[in-house]
Amino acid sequence: MLVACGSQDEPPPPKPVAWIEIGTGSNTDIATNVPGRVQARNRTVLSFEVGGTIASMSADLGDRVARGSVIATLDPASYRLEVARAQANLAESRARLDQARQDEERQEYLYSEGAASQARLEDARAQLGSLGAIADANEAQLGVAREALSDTRMRAPYSGQIARRLVEPGTQVSPGQSVYELDGSQLEVSFSVPQRQRDRLSVGQNVTVAPSSGDGITSSARITDIGSRASGPGAFEIVAALAAASPELEAGQVVEVRLPDRPVQSENGRDTARILVPLTAIIPEDDDSGYVWRILPRTQRLEKAPVRFGKASGNEVVVLSGLSRGDMIVSKGAAFLSEGQEVSRLGVGPRRYAR
Repeated sequence: MLVACGSQDEPPPPKPVAWIEIGTGSNTDIATNVPGRVQARNRTVLSFEVGGTIASMSADLGDRVARGSVIATLDPASYRLEVARAQANLAESRARLDQARQDEERQEYLYSEGAASQARLEDARAQLGSLGAIADANEAQLGVAREALSDTRMRAPYSGQIARRLVEPGTQVSPGQSVYELDGSQLEVSFSVPQRQRDRLSVGQNVTVAPSSGDGITSSARITDIGSRASGPGAFEIVAALAAASPELEAGQVVEVRLPDRPVQSENGRDTARILVPLTAIIPEDDDSGYVWRILPRTQRLEKAPVRFGKASGNEVVVLSGLSRGDMIVSKGAAFLSEGQEVSRLGVGPRRYAR
């Protein structure tokens, strides 16, 4: 019988782990170009508040107009007649009111002298009140007629550019019928992004806008609105206001929008692309700090890598420091691993590492 004089336990086999490599997949937030369209921030359909025949239209398609400038008129003849008629009615009612006021004063005097009855005095007062109401109504009617006459002149409500001219001189239009479409001079860009990208944008953030012709001229825009509902399959609308007027950009133009890479300060003081890792990769130790398991490429063993993290986005979290491009980390099951443990990366066959 042979008796072993000693024995040694074999080391446990490497533990298979899910893993990711930083900077090779979707875990870095890199700048992205998306198509967009320039549009006016203020867009208005202009119409007359009164009806009539269009006498003139001084603005053509594409013309720039100043706030308050007259851009169309209706034939004012019938409205001038209404003003004249209202003026005549008011003048007549005021004359009759003056006569009634004098009569009321006379009846008041006669009554005080006992030469007129109280009934005569009350009749005079009633007549004065009735004619006063008629004069007030005629004065109000004159105001309405004058306003209608003024409404035969269409003025631009703000400075902008004529986007559409919908009728021509000689056309009979009704109140509220569209005559022009006016785009304001302040422009914005509308574009759509997937939810994952939307969650990384914020109001006030800047984007870069360039004509799709690729002539190299760029403009800056600031995000003002972020859609909360998808406007299409996986697409959320984002609106950004252009910081300044650009002669190269106009409403309706197709552009390219360059989204920011959201740089963060790395440990060596340089700006790096924002890094996203699965929530399951981090073992938190505080509100904004914890660690991940980094896989050493030469030994395939684990070492603890302290990290600072920021805002979570879905099932991912932003890592602000502690990781660099090319690092391999465990992406799942971090709580069941230990320092120095040997692992095998799932999906990777046996490899020899130079020593």
